[in-house]
Amino acid sequence: MKDVLDNIAKANTQAAVARGRRAFSRLPEALVRLSPKRMVGRLDWYIIKKFIGTYVFSILLIISIAIVFDFNENLSKFTQYHAPWRAIVFDYYANFIPYYSNLFSPLFVFIAVIFFTSKLASNSEIISMLAAGVSFNRLLRPYMISCVLIAGLTFYLNSFVIPKGTVIRQNFESLYRNSKKNTSAENVQLQVGKNTVAYIQHYDDKYKRGYGFSLDRFENKKLVDHMTATEIQYDTVADAKYHWKASNWKIRQLKG
Repeated sequence: MKDVLDNIAKANTQAAVARGRRAFSRLPEALVRLSPKRMVGRLDWYIIKKFIGTYVFSILLIISIAIVFDFNENLSKFTQYHAPWRAIVFDYYANFIPYYSNLFSPLFVFIAVIFFTSKLASNSEIISMLAAGVSFNRLLRPYMISCVLIAGLTFYLNSFVIPKGTVIRQNFESLYRNSKKNTSAENVQLQVGKNTVAYIQHYDDKYKRGYGFSLDRFENKKLVDHMTATEIQYDTVADAKYHWKASNWKIRQLKG
């Protein structure tokens, strides 16, 4: 009985080893099927190169024209605010290019597909592909691969390059392009003391004057005093700091 069980166990072991060898022998074949060279053939590489080449060429063409017009428009401002050439090239236009290229990327993809596909059709290349047995579904594979590559590039630009570059570009614009000091504010609300909140509808810092003023004082989260004034003026010659003059003011005290 023991010999029979040993033979059965030995037979099972040999069968398992044989199955493992067969599975291992099929592994190279599976790897070959999953190889990018097998999935992307010569025809795919040809279409991908045409697609990506046309896409990059259209971006370079449009962005070059945009840079020429933008530089011509802002040259006087760059000269007026003495912007250094290094900052113009590396801080402004080095971040100008990826931002607007990514912004108009869908349009460039559409232009690239229409342009180079129509060129393939005019050269009778699509007819040759169909005559060789390539179906339209198979013809879509290089298009989809190119779209995945462009989508990956767009994701990388949106996530890592453009946010940092936009900060640098906007700082450059605030210094050398739109160098304007903001001297007014709308709907200003701030806490000026403990349980006291001020509101100014419009404030002009040039004349130190505010319009539509109100001052609210709270006790235990309840409004007890409400002051309003049509105009307030900061007194710059007063002996004490933070001295304001209110015009047409009134105070309403809330009890109960």
